Amino acid sequence: MPNKEPIRCFEGTAKPHERFWSFRDATEETEAELELYGYISEYSWFEDDITPAMFKKDLEKHGNGNPIIVRINSYGGDVIAASLMRTMLMEYPGKVTVQIDGIAASAATVVALGGDLVRIQDTAYFMIHDPLVTFFYASLNIEDLNQLVTQLSAIKAGIVNAYEGKTGLSRDKLSKLMSAETWMDANEAKAKGFVDEVITGSEKKAALPQNAAIINALRNYINVPAELLKQEPDIETKQAVERLRAEAKLLI
Repeated sequence: MPNKEPIRCFEGTAKPHERFWSFRDATEETEAELELYGYISEYSWFEDDITPAMFKKDLEKHGNGNPIIVRINSYGGDVIAASLMRTMLMEYPGKVTVQIDGIAASAATVVALGGDLVRIQDTAYFMIHDPLVTFFYASLNIEDLNQLVTQLSAIKAGIVNAYEGKTGLSRDKLSKLMSAETWMDANEAKAKGFVDEVITGSEKKAALPQNAAIINALRNYINVPAELLKQEPDIETKQAVERLRAEAKLLI
């Protein structure tokens, strides 16, 4: 039976099944826009049939089968949510243009590859890495750990499938890029085939999504560009970072 109270993945203020996306309807001059700024869900979509249905309904309602722009500035989030959102964007009948405004990292890169056309600001970044699990107050035996390894390996294979289909790079190359936690600027992301176009001449700077614990997430990575680490959270965010997450969550 589907879980009606999904597991929290990240510290924040969202409630279960609450929208973490926003839509703007099309006008005579502009296409409809879907904005993904922040976590790809503070809650896991695993065994959650409510939130994915909400997203699909909103996509159909606001897009209405016409072209749509998906704007991304996200350090990632729940892998199940990212996978389902990518599938829904790929199945959407209208043209989907993804525009990376600041950051597309981790699970957000999976969503980005759901676009028919993927564009990136010349000041933006694209980051890929291996899937991971975080634990607090968890006791695991050998069998538990073996199952986790199997699960993470399967998840990585699925992500590599998506990257391979977009870039044409070999699976071995992609696997190594993920294991090395690879940060790419706009030009490198295009050269490797993850994006199709670089938007030049923009004055927009890469900015941190406004979510609690995002600095903490950054400092868990090893190759973060220096300019991103210079950005400091406000007091409320610092306090949120200090709160421990009590359950194991599956992230990328």
